[in-house]
Amino acid sequence: MSSKPGLSRLQIAFNITEQTNAMLAYWDENLICRFANSAYLNWFGVDPKDMVDKMHISQLLGPLYEKNLPYIKKVLLGKVQVFERAIKIPTGETKISLATYCPHFENGKVAGFYVNVADISNIKPRIENANEVTLPAEKYISSHQLIEAVEKTLRSYLLTGFPGIQGLARKHFLSESKLKRDFKAKFNETIFSHYRRLQMEMAEKLIKEGYTKKQVSTMLNFANSSNFLVCFKKFRN
Repeated sequence: MSSKPGLSRLQIAFNITEQTNAMLAYWDENLICRFANSAYLNWFGVDPKDMVDKMHISQLLGPLYEKNLPYIKKVLLGKVQVFERAIKIPTGETKISLATYCPHFENGKVAGFYVNVADISNIKPRIENANEVTLPAEKYISSHQLIEAVEKTLRSYLLTGFPGIQGLARKHFLSESKLKRDFKAKFNETIFSHYRRLQMEMAEKLIKEGYTKKQVSTMLNFANSSNFLVCFKKFRN
């Protein structure tokens, strides 16, 4: 089977962002959009092409801007924000969303923030004034669901490197000890072992598709191909 040229990690990462139903974006310190995925078209009816480098966040949010402004101000001070918001999409349906704002630091200063807005309508009953609820995720999502979310996050990092226990705990608003304990209970292996196994499963598929082991090693962000070969051999055995 002939080998295929590998996609760049940047291209693969971009493809992944386009496959999720969650809204992913980056807004700079002046609240100008610098990245937005295609989910914004479904949620807001706005093409990302009309957002990136052109749109202020107030233009996107409209009447929601004033409600979100306190969270925007806090994330620009370097504090992670998580809150619920009821969003009426172009179809007329109202989604209950969980928004997470994470600050981006450069040289010790906040240069902007990352946005992840997920639809939680199916896992949380609709309640009045849902847009005012700001409870941590662990308050209303079961441990089982949280660990599934962690595993989903791990899958999104297969091509970019292990995000770290601290990073995962912070992203999912869990203590590191609870994260490690609950993950081990569900998957019967450590978080890093599970992550590495997912990488090797992906590697096996890519090799069957015709990619060389050296290409796969690069795609999976290994420091060198010899380390990858050791891991892959261990996985196959």
